Amino acid sequence: MTINENYQISNKAKTPLFLATILCYDRAIKIYREITMYKAFRNTGSLVATLALMSCAPTATDNTDSDQDQIIDQDEVSFFVMVKSSNYSQDANDNLTFLNNHMFSEIFINEGVELKNPTLTRDANNIPMPYEKRDHDYYVEGGHFDNVAELDAAYPNGDYTFNFGLSDRTVSSTMNIAGPDGKTDIPAPITITFHQDGEKVPSSNIDPAKQLTIRWTEYSNGRNDPKGIVDDMIFVVMADCYGERITHTGLPFQGEYTKFDKEEVIVEAEFLKTGHPYSIFVEFPHVVDSSITNGVPGFTSYATATYMEVSTSGLDTSAACPIEKVPMDTGQTDRMEVE
Repeated sequence: MTINENYQISNKAKTPLFLATILCYDRAIKIYREITMYKAFRNTGSLVATLALMSCAPTATDNTDSDQDQIIDQDEVSFFVMVKSSNYSQDANDNLTFLNNHMFSEIFINEGVELKNPTLTRDANNIPMPYEKRDHDYYVEGGHFDNVAELDAAYPNGDYTFNFGLSDRTVSSTMNIAGPDGKTDIPAPITITFHQDGEKVPSSNIDPAKQLTIRWTEYSNGRNDPKGIVDDMIFVVMADCYGERITHTGLPFQGEYTKFDKEEVIVEAEFLKTGHPYSIFVEFPHVVDSSITNGVPGFTSYATATYMEVSTSGLDTSAACPIEKVPMDTGQTDRMEVE
């Protein structure tokens, strides 16, 4: 199941909306004709029919309370998100080292799409932050911080508004990011473990001839989305030394994705090379708020991620690996220069 089963995904969202309007109008005409059959009600028939037609129109409250029932139109944008996170590195002895707190935002686009004036604005100061276009998304880099207090000082909890223009409409979505009592609620740090034949194995000595099971510690605040749009998720990504991904558990709104209550993923032996270094990260994005605006889904999130290096045993295949290790994403600051 990709998203909530209540969703109706349509590449031409306008078509069902148009049909719904026609059906509603037809119902109003039918009511009018039935009522005006009776002489006493001929003067009120048009009023009743008008009320029936008005009942078909969604109200502001309807839009707020039933986001999960809206039709999704992903012709141009898959989804958008704002994240406040904590990032860690893990060594071979399962020790965690804090890397940074981070804020960023992404709008995931389809190939060839150009957005008009995409910005993210904190409502309290009304200063728009422009997105930068990359290969597959538009991105806001909010910076890296030494602790949550500095992160919150730069990007206080509260309402943030996403604005961007599509070819045929504009998306303007205001969502909140704040945990219980208004505090930042980043999930607890993650420790990753590796298992083969039912036993825990060292991350530096994985047998490439055997199936590998990757596990992680408990998701401290994982839950289903109260709005029913997108549940808390788990990202697991494993890549070889060239950056080729051999495992990716998927993104929401783009197919199957791994939810918060999953405890492990499996990597088949056929994808493992002998004597090879791999990079891996496990991330817990905790959904704070979610919406579907003009057919485009989005959410705000507190997240935590752990990065580490692992290697397989056997004949060495690392001779051609790049000397400089490429960061898996913008949270892995031990592999990048940070201003």
